[in-house]
Amino acid sequence: MDREQEELKLIGFWGTLKETFKIIFTWKKIFTQITLSLILPLTIVYLAYPQLSDYVSRKVDQDSKQWTTFGLLTLLDVVILIILFILSTAAIVYTIACIYISKQFTFKTVLSVVPKVWKRIMVTFVVQFLLMLAYTIVALVIFVPLLIVMNGNPAVSILIIILAIIYIIGLVYINVIWSLANVVSVLEDLKGCGAMKKSKVLLKGKMFTASALFVLIYLPLTLVQIGFDVVFDLGSFGIGSKHWCFILLSLVIQTILYFVCKAYHNETIDKSYLANRLEVFMPAYVPLAERNVQLEQSNV
Repeated sequence: MDREQEELKLIGFWGTLKETFKIIFTWKKIFTQITLSLILPLTIVYLAYPQLSDYVSRKVDQDSKQWTTFGLLTLLDVVILIILFILSTAAIVYTIACIYISKQFTFKTVLSVVPKVWKRIMVTFVVQFLLMLAYTIVALVIFVPLLIVMNGNPAVSILIIILAIIYIIGLVYINVIWSLANVVSVLEDLKGCGAMKKSKVLLKGKMFTASALFVLIYLPLTLVQIGFDVVFDLGSFGIGSKHWCFILLSLVIQTILYFVCKAYHNETIDKSYLANRLEVFMPAYVPLAERNVQLEQSNV
């Protein structure tokens, strides 16, 4: 990412996409390694679980032990999905930050750093989950009574459609803020609610661009999932291979968007600070001040 901060603030929808593809193809080896080790397993689990869940649910009967097994299987899958997603996010954010500050790194370095930052993203994920849970409960409280009294009433039907559109817009809004908050959790000393608030501030003036990018990526992800279910029933698995590509694009885009938003709000992107912060996560890190003391002692 060889742009100066003044140029970054001018990047919009197409510029972000262009920068995304440029980075991926320039550093295709490291992104291929991350994809094969983290994103591909995430894709396999994500696409395969609905089929496995359907198969197991048809096999279980009213036996409580079998339903317990089914519940544990579901919980295990969700946990694996969350862990793989968080690890993939941490790996991509760290990699692009290193590229931005021209810091040398290897795939081994990335893997060694990921376990040290996943907890910060996890806290942010929990906050987003609770927010989405509350948002969904409120939506159900509003929609369920309307659906009960609808009974073919055109006015109620139109109201439901309008509220559904508002709900989807709110859904996109929350997820866009959360996506950028994941990047904030890695690159700044913020997590959870603090990261969400910082993300909201950064997105001012760039929310439309971020939302358009979010829809551009996650709509195909949803369509791929639906298509995979249909094709799976026909005995073919080819469509699932597209899924990992969209996940990779989404993670790279949200990281680039972080730097664009920082530049847009004239927040100085201190490369020295960022370099020191990234180096803290590296193994066998010795603070700069301590290194200087050791050097002086050795010279003496």
